[in-house]
Amino acid sequence: MLHILLLILKMIGIVLLCILGLLILGIACALFVPVRYRMEAVRKEGEGEGEPPVTVTVKITWLLHFVNVLVRFNGSLFVRARLTLFTLFRLPKKEKRGKAKTDSGKGRKKQEKARQPEQENTVKKSKTTVLESDGTEKNEAGKTVEKEQNQRHLEAQEETAPLDATNNCVNENGEPDAVSEEIPDKKPGFVDKLRAIPKILRSIFEKIKSIFENIQYTIQNICDKIRSVSGTITYYRGVIEGEAFQHSFALCKKELLTIAKSLKPDKFEAALVVGTDDPAATGEILAVCGILYPILGPQVNVVGDFEKKRLEGRVFIKGKLRFFTFVRTAVRIYFNKDIRKLYGLLKKEAV
Repeated sequence: MLHILLLILKMIGIVLLCILGLLILGIACALFVPVRYRMEAVRKEGEGEGEPPVTVTVKITWLLHFVNVLVRFNGSLFVRARLTLFTLFRLPKKEKRGKAKTDSGKGRKKQEKARQPEQENTVKKSKTTVLESDGTEKNEAGKTVEKEQNQRHLEAQEETAPLDATNNCVNENGEPDAVSEEIPDKKPGFVDKLRAIPKILRSIFEKIKSIFENIQYTIQNICDKIRSVSGTITYYRGVIEGEAFQHSFALCKKELLTIAKSLKPDKFEAALVVGTDDPAATGEILAVCGILYPILGPQVNVVGDFEKKRLEGRVFIKGKLRFFTFVRTAVRIYFNKDIRKLYGLLKKEAV
């Protein structure tokens, strides 16, 4: 029995070690195996009308083409992502032939089903039109009778209208209504005006007092803000001049330079033909390229066309990236004591 338990534990340990080894191998591959990229842009003029002048191709691979991404722009965008031989994403998507046939068959059936209710509706409409034609004849006779009754009722109302107008001018007791006259408001006298003068002066004095208080309050707020701003400036100036900031700045500068070196492409080639309407402008472009020759090197070749306006050529870039460089930079910056101290000083609220 004990032998069987030890054997089971041994198998479980072997499985766990295999899983742990696969995890370590995957992490190591993700960190140290580079992601390779390749970009190419070609521009040509004087070709067919349907062909676009610019063609851009970008290809990204990882782990011996285990992951393969292709992006191409040739008048329209094409994107494809593969995992070994299996396509994970594709734009535009492919349409299978079998599905196209089934879709066409389904479309015909749907059209036939849609036609059937339309035919039924036409039959129903024809029946309703017949019934409506019978009903309209009866309704016309009824409408003529109603029109005659309405005309008689209007004539009777016109006869009784003058009598009602005369009765409205008399009360129930037979006496005419008294017209209500508005009593005009009395104008204030000279004594009332003299009594109102102290109130007016008091309100003016209160308004002037409130204006001066507001001005004093705003000036005091501005002075407080100026003091706080000057205090913050002096505080952050002391932080920048301190040792923590200087050491942190040197470390960040060094790490950024290492990242820039890792991002630098391994291969860069450019062959261009440049021409403008003005030969002098073309000569100036070639002069600038000549000045930059020590930086660009022989990989960049620019030829001038002094006869016509033209821009053709090919640009090719090839390089690789490792995630380990970014992870190393992040770990160094995160665990650095000077950067932690600087973060605490910048976060300090007692300024």
